[in-house]
Amino acid sequence: MIKQNRKFYLLSMASLAVLSLSACQTTNSSSQSMSKIDAAMEQAANDAKAQGKTEESLSMLESIYKRNSNDEMAATKYAAALRHAGYFKRASLILTPFAAAEGQDNAAVLTEYASIQSAMGNYIAAETAAKQAVLADPTSGQAYHVLGVALDAQGHHEQAKVAFEKGLDNWEGDPSPILNNMGLNLAALGFIDEAIEVLRRAMATAPNRTEIERNLRIVSALQYQAPSTANDVKPPVPGSKPHNS
Repeated sequence: MIKQNRKFYLLSMASLAVLSLSACQTTNSSSQSMSKIDAAMEQAANDAKAQGKTEESLSMLESIYKRNSNDEMAATKYAAALRHAGYFKRASLILTPFAAAEGQDNAAVLTEYASIQSAMGNYIAAETAAKQAVLADPTSGQAYHVLGVALDAQGHHEQAKVAFEKGLDNWEGDPSPILNNMGLNLAALGFIDEAIEVLRRAMATAPNRTEIERNLRIVSALQYQAPSTANDVKPPVPGSKPHNS
């Protein structure tokens, strides 16, 4: 009788182990499947953005975020899409809990948060977040770029110039956004010839960006004005700068 009970007990435990293993395998399989779906949707969102289908791209990233609302990178990508679409307050609402988390040291999260605050005109908050991003990743060209924009907007042109230079040194991808802002920064400092040269580089890199062409025209006009008159004409304000790609 004892042997039969022991046999029954062992069989029961074995069955539970099999069920437990099966459940783990099912959970892992489901998780992997969702990850593949999210990756495919993110690629589709990127493709839609490249084709100018902003709302379609935004909708896909929103779906990914809603399924992974505790994932800081899903939130960051969705917030970036919201910012690009002009939904600054919504973007800030999504990303603030992650950016404000104690010990946050993800440069991508902090840089995007700084970009959002800059877009909203909250330049002090943008500066603070961008400085945190630079500390988290001293090789982030984007972090230095946003820091430069925030400093420039507050009138700290010399500090902004240093940030832009470091940003360009570490830049990856199309440099037209940072070249544009660097050109405007140089113009604000009174280095008109240098500003024109940098803006021309930006134009050569992105000939279809009308805001760069406009900024180049404005700064070029300063070159041919008398000093007293030129002082009355200011370069475009930071809020009009295309500070992100």
